[in-house]
Amino acid sequence: MEEKTLTEKESIEIISRMIQETKEGMQEGSGNMFLLWGYLSTIVSLMIYFGYNATGNTNIFWLWWLIPALGWPAMVYLLKKRKRRVVTYINRIVSYIWIVIGICSVLVPIGSILAPVPFPALFVAALLVNIGVAMTGLVIKYRLLIISGFSGILFSFSLLFVHGLSCILVFAAMFVVLMIIPGHALNAASRKTKKYGLCSEN
Repeated sequence: MEEKTLTEKESIEIISRMIQETKEGMQEGSGNMFLLWGYLSTIVSLMIYFGYNATGNTNIFWLWWLIPALGWPAMVYLLKKRKRRVVTYINRIVSYIWIVIGICSVLVPIGSILAPVPFPALFVAALLVNIGVAMTGLVIKYRLLIISGFSGILFSFSLLFVHGLSCILVFAAMFVVLMIIPGHALNAASRKTKKYGLCSEN
C-alpha cells in the first residue's frame, strides 16, 4: 500500500516537472512563434481590407495564402534557431494539437473555395486557432494562454454577425489579442526567468 502511494506521488512529480519544462520551453521559444503568426495574420488582413477598398479587385483575396506561404518557412527557421531541449510527452501533445490545427487551417480556405454554398471561412479559421491556444494553455497549465484562448473562442463567434469587409477587421483585431499580446507577454516572462532564474507562475 505504501509502495502504491509512493508511486502515485512520483508520477505526479514527473508530470508536474514535464509541465513545468514545457511551460519554460513555451516561454523561451513560443513568444516569437505567437508574434510571427500574429503580426503576419494581422498585416495580411489589413492589406486585403485596404487593398480591396482601394481597388475593388477580388483577386486581392488570394493574398490570404501569404499567411501559410510566409509563415511556415519562417516558423521552420525559428525552430532551427531555438535551443534544443529534451522533448517530453507534454511537448508531443502540444505539437500534435498544432499539427492538427495547422492542417485544418489550410483546408478551411480550400473548402471555402470549393463549397457550393457560402462558407464562413474566417469564423472557422479563427475558431480553430483559438481552440488550439486554449488547449495548449490547459495542457501546460498556463493561465495567459487559457484566458486568451477561451476569450478568443467567444470573440470568434462575432464573425458570424459581422457582414462585409468589416469581418476582416474583426479577424485582424482577434489576432492582436490572441497572438501578439500573449507573444510579447511570453517573451517578457522569458526575459524575467533568465534574469532572476525563476519560473513564471502564469
